[in-house]
Amino acid sequence: MRHERQNPNSRNFGLRSRDISKAGLNALKEDIKSFSSISTMHGRWNRFCSWLKTEHQIKDMRDITHEHLQEYSSHLSERCNQQNLSASTAQNYMSAVNRVMEIARGDRTVHVAPVVEGNLPKRSGIAKTNKSVSHDVHAKSLIALTPRTAALLELQRELGLRFEESAKLDAQKALHEALQHGYINIKDGTKGGRLRTVPVQNDAQFKALRLATTFQNGRSMIAPGQSYKQFKQDAYNELKSLDITFHAERHHYAQTRYQTLSNIACPAASGIKHSFEHYRYIANTLNISLKEAKDLDHHARMQVSQELGHGRIDVTNSYLG
Repeated sequence: MRHERQNPNSRNFGLRSRDISKAGLNALKEDIKSFSSISTMHGRWNRFCSWLKTEHQIKDMRDITHEHLQEYSSHLSERCNQQNLSASTAQNYMSAVNRVMEIARGDRTVHVAPVVEGNLPKRSGIAKTNKSVSHDVHAKSLIALTPRTAALLELQRELGLRFEESAKLDAQKALHEALQHGYINIKDGTKGGRLRTVPVQNDAQFKALRLATTFQNGRSMIAPGQSYKQFKQDAYNELKSLDITFHAERHHYAQTRYQTLSNIACPAASGIKHSFEHYRYIANTLNISLKEAKDLDHHARMQVSQELGHGRIDVTNSYLG
């Protein structure tokens, strides 16, 4: 039985519940006949609701904006890159959110196309475009950002750190490790607390670490008087007006390391498909056999995967192509 909304302008667009999750369920019931489809989509909507309450403390659908959906899509994209979520599942999650918001609002104003606009990987998981931040865009972004956020961006670009890893980095300790051993240990802010080492071998990396030490607060880069959540929100707000994302700097690191390790540009940078065509390109460019080319590619991808904090080589597809 379908119910007419008494007041579409009231809380949760008048969807007969003050609870955002139940309001989403009622929206789905207005437009979808299949019980199983409603149940599946409501489960996906619930995931978004949980994320929304944690990250933004939002409890009313009227407060959800296009920017919130874009940020959620970035969250899903990060999980895909960490191999915690498949591309198809992430797209399904995003599509469910779009559908609920469209029914609730009666328009598509708050809607994010999963791949084209939301930057989610296609279902193959192999990057078809270069998502790395160019030198010019990076340089312009540094000027536009506050110095502390700019320092974080440098850490992510030069050392391949996730946002949380860069925010929680003890830069002074890391710099000491780099000078003593030629690498740094990354543990704080990693997924699952898994320790990994990242090589520090060039001037740009040492420069990024030295810059970070000037903004260090206690044992992290988090601004004084802020929680990590507050600090993250402010940093992400800074980037909204720029043509850049934090995660795109990890793409730069991955591609640069691949080229350093293999002496060849990765598929995403060269425009050559990740296939036999790429192996032949490596073999011809470096004057080696196809088997040697395949082995070289595999070794470089494995090393990049480890330095990014992943346990599987196929995760590099989304970074390198």
